[in-house]
Amino acid sequence: MILKSSENSVLLIIELYITRNEFWNEVSNHAGLHHPNVVAFYGIVLDGHGGSIATVTEYMVNGSLRTALWKNSKSLGRHKRLIIAMDAAFGMEYLHHKNIVHFDLKSDNLHVNLTDPRRPICKVGDLGLSKVKCQTLISCGVSGMLPWMAPELLNGTTSLVSEKVDVYSFGIVLWEILTGEEPYAGLHYGAILGGIVMNTLRPPVPDSCDPEWRSLMEQCWATEPLQRPSFTQIAARLRSMAAAKKAQPYGN
Repeated sequence: MILKSSENSVLLIIELYITRNEFWNEVSNHAGLHHPNVVAFYGIVLDGHGGSIATVTEYMVNGSLRTALWKNSKSLGRHKRLIIAMDAAFGMEYLHHKNIVHFDLKSDNLHVNLTDPRRPICKVGDLGLSKVKCQTLISCGVSGMLPWMAPELLNGTTSLVSEKVDVYSFGIVLWEILTGEEPYAGLHYGAILGGIVMNTLRPPVPDSCDPEWRSLMEQCWATEPLQRPSFTQIAARLRSMAAAKKAQPYGN
């Protein structure tokens, strides 16, 4: 449900929740966060239609990154894609600094504003599954999350949440930004699960992929969590890549 404020013409989005536990988890995770690359939290609605409860959050005009990639693939040049990735990394760096693990990082849960033709904006949202680092046992299902889930979450090597699972997910997000495609779209659930558990499955990298992008992406989805970079390192590398790309004639 989307509402428009009559006082300042700011568009807000109200997100409805099925369970109160999910709702209060989102509220507790989101209320104290303030960062330009994290979707802003404005308040809660406790007496919605039919007794529903909801959060009121910032409205991003172009919706999810996944939708934007599908609809705007031709207008999103290399530099703009780098900016989107860099913004997402900044938002994740902030969450990890707050000891919050997102745990459901994917293009569906990143939100974009493409109205400025010179500079896209990307923000991290949908914190309903996020958990406090190293304090919460993994207990939720994997429906809709599987292609982005780190191997250690599925092969029994750990039952505790670590920030490195978000880094793995971000590697898959980098592939989504690069290709505009859905990871493992041609594979059935069992094949994806088996491939991740056995560490034999990663999305195919196009031959045209920038070597620096490929290197960062593959480091993010490394099998060993300790081999994956931090989001501080990721953001710094993407910033450097974006600056270099902007200086090139085709860096639009």
